[in-house]
Amino acid sequence: MDNMKVIKINTILFFVGWTFIMLLGADFPPPFGFIWLILLILILDLIQYKYLHFFLPQLAKRKKHLFGINLAFFTIGGIVVSIFTLGITYKATIEMGMSNIIIWIAVVTIVAAIYGICFWFFNFLLTKKYINTSF
Repeated sequence: MDNMKVIKINTILFFVGWTFIMLLGADFPPPFGFIWLILLILILDLIQYKYLHFFLPQLAKRKKHLFGINLAFFTIGGIVVSIFTLGITYKATIEMGMSNIIIWIAVVTIVAAIYGICFWFFNFLLTKKYINTSF
């Protein structure tokens, strides 16, 4: 079995899972601006899709330090996403104060790092099940 099955599982679960999580925190019905959050999830899903083409072969080969590389990828991604979201609403960002900005960046980065750890273990198990390798 090739990597595409694992990539499809990741892509579908990422989009559905994060959309569901965001819906849990939204008003009902979600406001029109929720569409921008869906667009952000789609963009992040595309980035993860591309990353999986690099990541899965390395995971199957049990490349040394891949866990750390993966954690760094998601942590840096969390920093970029948090700064991007602050930049979109720069007028509100300026008014919110430096401590709130730091808290926002820290929270998004920590969530991204935790997701990166879960991502590694999830794909380790999927690779073990769907890709013929000897672990």
